[in-house]
Amino acid sequence: MSSTNSEKLVLSKAELQSLVTSNDPVISFKKPTNKRSECWANYSQIYHANIPQDYIICFQCKSVLRWAKDHGTRVMTHHNCSKNKPVVTTQSRQRTISSYCTQPSSSKECPLIQKRITEACVEYCAVDVRPFESVAGTGFQNLAKQLIDAGATLGTSIKVSELLPHPSTISRNVEHVYLNLKKQLISLCVPLECFCITCDFWTAKITGIHYGGISLHYIDEQSQLRVFTLSCQAYDFETQHAINLRSFVNKVLQEYGLYLNDDVFIVTDNENKMKCAFKDDCKRIGCSAHYLNKILQLAFTNNNANCNSAQSLFKLVRAIITNIRQSHKQSLLSICLVNYSDTRFSGIYLMFNSFMKIYYELPQILSDEQKKNYLKVDRDSLESLCIYMKKFFDVIEKLSCEKTPTIHLVIPYKQLLINLSVINDNDDQLIIPLKKYIAKELPDYWVVNDVHFIATMLHPNLKSFNHTPHQRYHAEALLKSEFDKYQELQQQPSSSNNNNKRQQIQQHKNTQLASSLDDIFDSPTSPDELQDEKLAKTEFDRYIEDNTKIDKDMNILIYWKNNKSSYPTLAKIAKRILSIPATNTSVERLFSDSGNTITNRRTRLQTSKVNQLLFIRRNLSVLRE
Repeated sequence: MSSTNSEKLVLSKAELQSLVTSNDPVISFKKPTNKRSECWANYSQIYHANIPQDYIICFQCKSVLRWAKDHGTRVMTHHNCSKNKPVVTTQSRQRTISSYCTQPSSSKECPLIQKRITEACVEYCAVDVRPFESVAGTGFQNLAKQLIDAGATLGTSIKVSELLPHPSTISRNVEHVYLNLKKQLISLCVPLECFCITCDFWTAKITGIHYGGISLHYIDEQSQLRVFTLSCQAYDFETQHAINLRSFVNKVLQEYGLYLNDDVFIVTDNENKMKCAFKDDCKRIGCSAHYLNKILQLAFTNNNANCNSAQSLFKLVRAIITNIRQSHKQSLLSICLVNYSDTRFSGIYLMFNSFMKIYYELPQILSDEQKKNYLKVDRDSLESLCIYMKKFFDVIEKLSCEKTPTIHLVIPYKQLLINLSVINDNDDQLIIPLKKYIAKELPDYWVVNDVHFIATMLHPNLKSFNHTPHQRYHAEALLKSEFDKYQELQQQPSSSNNNNKRQQIQQHKNTQLASSLDDIFDSPTSPDELQDEKLAKTEFDRYIEDNTKIDKDMNILIYWKNNKSSYPTLAKIAKRILSIPATNTSVERLFSDSGNTITNRRTRLQTSKVNQLLFIRRNLSVLRE
């Protein structure tokens, strides 16, 4: 009897269609919890008496479709719904050619076209030796769009080879596109009153050529943070002495009409040559990511750190990963193992974390000798270490953001990591020496400047300095000093009139004093005195007393844009200070792009062409906005 009932729980397509059409209450619908595709917007899985069926329903035409968990969205994309979507046109936008065509969802040709395009993409990646991700790139999609538009205008009779340019033609036109974009960027640099520069130098592994990267950071009139790559030029000096580094940077900046002076900030790494190159006629700020990454690197590699257990674990994991990569067994694992690199931020955490994720997969591919090292790795200690180091990784990621200001986060995040490194009773024995070392090095090794304190004061949620109360008055004094400097630069013709008014009010108060019994009462406050008290409170005082808080995810630049009229002087200070990045990762990312540009197949690429290609890649989307 029970077997008969269980069989009835799974209905046929015809039975379900009948129940759906009659709106039977025993039928219900629910979307799978792990499905995120947009195709599920018009579909749901069918339930009969709360029992899931291997069928879905199309809400547009009420059709029941066969579906199983391993089918994905293929059934939905191939379903030709009988209810076509209406063609939408608006008066404010010109109707595109696609609006005159049959909609893809109702066209029988669409699946066939998509299949042919998919096959062509497979052939493109295989024949031209291109990564699969290349078809998802913005440049490839823009090219495809241009070809579609050309086909709509010229028809399909024209040969593709007649439209596509020769490779040498593309190479010649790189400079043309570069010069047009550079001219546009120069025009943006002309009116700049305050900006910040980041720079760094590196060597291309394949060619051995030295390059210098420079990026520009500023806040525009719409209170948007703008980041542009100015240069990825070949470093043509014989040595990397400080005077040569400075000359290289000055030469690049002059091309854009920019010059370093005492009001310009520059963010670099913390090598001595960079400190020496930018010690005069500018304000150098050390990269916070470099400070933090160096502390972690020394903790795991320096014998004087007294972190023996952590260093032993580091060597074991690194040796196992190196063996796997050299024996070409990486493809047998579910995820890619990341080996340590001293040039990669958070390289130690990324290595440990990738190892932990496939910890239980490793015995299947390791040799007997490597299994002995594997058994020495305690997974609980590894997991505790990853949890601890995840905070350092998150801080570096936050400070490396290019879309919003980050310099105001340096002091709070530094204190957060110091607090995190306090030893607890339940800490793993491997982590205790590591915490001791990091807690000792963080306060002094990670250098913060006056500008970091000022930037923190410019955030309404951080100016109370709850993270470090003992530093609040120091930060207030620095912001007040900066505020006074700006005030001195502004002419105030009404200041003498205000002083005269205060003198008159004081004289009036003195004449009202009389030797009588009424002297025990304060004199009544006149309207002039009330106005005088308002005048006595400066913009700075009102900001300090303002308890307004903003959402933690709100861009701080929006706050200053909205309060520009209330705090005009402080808004100018914010525009200058908040354009300074906490790290120089905008240039570090340029290194990665250069590595993808200078490959084994492009060793003869001229250095000027490398500079032009990277300039286009980094600036094209922003300059076209």
